[in-house]
Amino acid sequence: MRRPRSLAVRTIAICLAFLTLTGGAQAADAPRGKSAFLKSLVIPGWGQYELGQRNTALSFIGAELAMIGGMLSVQAYGRSTRDDYEALAVAHAGVKGDHGHDFYVDVGNWMNVDLYNERRLRDRDYDALYTSSTDRWAWDTEEHRAEMENVRVKSDRAFNSIIYFVGGIVLNHVASAIHAGRSSVRLRAKSQTSTTDAWRLHVQPCTDGPGCSFILSLRF
Repeated sequence: MRRPRSLAVRTIAICLAFLTLTGGAQAADAPRGKSAFLKSLVIPGWGQYELGQRNTALSFIGAELAMIGGMLSVQAYGRSTRDDYEALAVAHAGVKGDHGHDFYVDVGNWMNVDLYNERRLRDRDYDALYTSSTDRWAWDTEEHRAEMENVRVKSDRAFNSIIYFVGGIVLNHVASAIHAGRSSVRLRAKSQTSTTDAWRLHVQPCTDGPGCSFILSLRF
């Protein structure tokens, strides 16, 4: 259940570096649609920032940092409560050594290892038996066992909620990329339309004889 935070930390560092390095970017340097899409797919808001949509860029980056912060917070809470229930098992059930998550689930559900093993024997689930001397436990009171189990459940819920933050982060990347790609296409189309409308070519017949004249005008 241990989840490294290195990926989230690197993401924050990249976002901060991006804001520093691209602070002078101008809308005239707007990337093409594909480039804007890919940049915002890597770092939400990057493509929008270079397109000159600063407020939109900050919204995507802010959402990213908020979700990363939330993920790190619940991860820290999960680790803290995990340490708490492991300490309760050591102090009140005599647990010794390092054990995996499944072991503590059994410790929280059974008063002692003998009762647990008896049930496994009745079920003929021999592979699930605890036979090592380091796998033994015996709670001093039912209250301490229930307390440990309650803390363990809180820890598991915290760790399980991380997947929702990860999903939100992925969704934010995709949404930002799609928005940046479409925005770039719209801006380029608008720019091309403005350029076309600025130049006018008129053809009119000559009034003083046969033929015609061409008039090219440029609107400022």
